[in-house]
Amino acid sequence: MARMKKILVAYEGSTQSKEALDWAINLSLMSEALVIAVKVVEPLEIGQAYAMYEAGYGKTLIEKLTNREEADKKLLQDAIDFGRQKGVTVTTDLLQGNIAATLLEYAKDKRVDIIVAGTKGHGVLGSLLMGSVTRNLVSLAHIPVLVVKD
Repeated sequence: MARMKKILVAYEGSTQSKEALDWAINLSLMSEALVIAVKVVEPLEIGQAYAMYEAGYGKTLIEKLTNREEADKKLLQDAIDFGRQKGVTVTTDLLQGNIAATLLEYAKDKRVDIIVAGTKGHGVLGSLLMGSVTRNLVSLAHIPVLVVKD
């Protein structure tokens, strides 16, 4: 088995993604791999913003977009800070697109060795209820995917 060099974490600030980040950091401590925390903003959110603008809510839209961008930057900075506390450098990226497809394309482009994603654990029935993003990552990835249950 080849040594891990890059670990991609699907990160959006939920309890589950924070657990996934913690696992990725611990894997990095064992392998010295680079940890990359990525947040993906879906086009649906962008479409909703455009609809608000067209409906005459331009000022409100600008405020929402500004607040969203600031929240995303803070979220990613929190991931960097969490890694720093554990002695691991975490790099981040903010992307737009379908979450699973964008993460898979990013992983391919960056030659990532493993993807770490969080999901809620619901027992035996949980595998049927696993989030669609995580399920798509597991189904479509050509590299290992570590699913972290909270």
